[in-house]
Amino acid sequence: MTSNKALLFILILNFTYLSLKWIFSFYFFDENLIISVLSNTKDIQYYPLIKSLSEFDLNPTFLDYYNNTNIINFPLASLIIHSIFFKLINIYSFIILEFILHLLLIFILFNIIKKIFDSSNVALAFSLIIFTVILLLKLGGHFINLEYLQKLYFILNENLGIRTPRPLVTGVFYFVFIYYILFFQKRINNQLSYIYIIKIALPLGLLANSFIFLFFNCLIFLFLFTAVSIDQKFSIWFKTNKKFIIFFIILLSFFLLPFAVQMFFGEKDYSGRLGLIEINLEQKFFLVKYYLSSLLRAEFLILFITTIFFHFYLNKKNKKNSIVDKINVFFFITLSSIFSPLLFFIFSPNIISIFHFLNLMIFSFVFYILLAFFGCINLILKDLDKSKKYLINIYFTSFVVVLLILSIPIEAKFFLKDKQKRIELNQIDNFFNNNNLNNTNLKLFTNDLLIMNLWILNGNKQLVISDSFSNSLTDNQIEFNLMNALKDFEIGEIQLKKLISFENSQIRNKLFMFLFNYKYQANSLYTFSKLKNYNKDNQQIITQTSPFRVQMQIVPNDEKQRLLRLFDNLKVNQNLLPEYVVINNSGLFKDFKIKNNQYIILLNTKNYQILKRS
Repeated sequence: MTSNKALLFILILNFTYLSLKWIFSFYFFDENLIISVLSNTKDIQYYPLIKSLSEFDLNPTFLDYYNNTNIINFPLASLIIHSIFFKLINIYSFIILEFILHLLLIFILFNIIKKIFDSSNVALAFSLIIFTVILLLKLGGHFINLEYLQKLYFILNENLGIRTPRPLVTGVFYFVFIYYILFFQKRINNQLSYIYIIKIALPLGLLANSFIFLFFNCLIFLFLFTAVSIDQKFSIWFKTNKKFIIFFIILLSFFLLPFAVQMFFGEKDYSGRLGLIEINLEQKFFLVKYYLSSLLRAEFLILFITTIFFHFYLNKKNKKNSIVDKINVFFFITLSSIFSPLLFFIFSPNIISIFHFLNLMIFSFVFYILLAFFGCINLILKDLDKSKKYLINIYFTSFVVVLLILSIPIEAKFFLKDKQKRIELNQIDNFFNNNNLNNTNLKLFTNDLLIMNLWILNGNKQLVISDSFSNSLTDNQIEFNLMNALKDFEIGEIQLKKLISFENSQIRNKLFMFLFNYKYQANSLYTFSKLKNYNKDNQQIITQTSPFRVQMQIVPNDEKQRLLRLFDNLKVNQNLLPEYVVINNSGLFKDFKIKNNQYIILLNTKNYQILKRS
């Protein structure tokens, strides 16, 4: 199969699979486009940020009452493409970019494998293997509840999937970097140029402003790979290439400037909501010790030993083989992924969501093992008759196509599990449209992320409370907005205590996660408050929780008491009250009642209630 035909086939296959959910939406549901987008895409909490960025608003508050807030700290390079397309084609941008960016990622990955094996057929086969493994793991997850299979699917999907903006955008930046690294060993010794330096520095700069963990991994890898690739004395090489090294440093520093500006001028409370914490020397020591001990766990040792086995086998059996040399690039990426967290913990004064380091490390190992295994098979079969290779490709390709066809009814079955929710969302969207609640400056109070996005994507500008990633408000302002509305709702103390989990030891309170995300992380490394301020049963959980578990969120008792006092002493600010309220009556808000008679119920569904303030 020619290169163009092989690439076209894998792109068509990927396009077909991506199309399934949109076809299902059209076939099974009579719903508005916004509902399809919100239901079919992931990480929708970034959509208000994308909309704000499309309007050049770097400090969105979604409330006209607040002015002159600090800028947000979220890495914006991962959102720029979406914001530009949103400005041009609005809601259609999320659908179109899902196809364009993921097809681009597959295109780059195909060309990486083609570069390694110098064969479009091999690139096609490897792409099909990746596609097949992910599809089998996803389908298997519907029927088999095995933790390790679910973890493997999560790792692959987190780095090769369609979630916005990671890995849909960041994956493209990463694999572009890897593609140009494949030319590195030849270039570093003989043919460095300003153009090549730009090709390496640009994706690195984009990664720094989109996913700092990938950037740090790639930067450590670049240093390591440079050290092993230079075939002359370092002093001689440095003297010869000094002008290129200086150019690289200046260029990378320029690309890091937006990141530095955000860190310096950004809202500190926003950083806290992202999970940024400052660590002292004692905490660094604890973190390094814990990390090193975690490398002795069985799951890591299995990956590490398998990786070492493949590396030595390939290099011993195939010395001075160009294919093996290129596969070795990914071996050094795995080594870098081990050292990167360690160096980050030692030298960085702050840490943030460090579990990403572990996920990236596991992905690096899994990807290398798949690639090395495929390399071994390819080298074993290199002398196989061309007609037999052709038959193998035909059989394997047919298997993948049949698997895709068989997956359609399975995917359709599980696609319908959220039917009721989508019907209700469509009812609410129709209510907005029928009551001219589009492109207004009215304020909405909602405890539901989907409704928040629906309101914003319908062109409305104001939200009394909004997702923690979306606004540049301080934590005090967010707390006041919440308590101000609840006070006006005239809810009782019992309701308020239920909302903040006052009398129980709930982990990951959904209201606090919505408003503050990772602010209240609690693990063996860090707690927001002193350990004595947590319930006794939570204290034991906290001390036994890995420092990498940023997702463990527990609000301490002294914070809950402070919020109760704020509520009791608060004087209602009429300027921050909502004109409309949409309550999701599940979870913490089950049996939630607004007692203020000024709020009139306009619509009731199974899970939602819409009210208007008269």
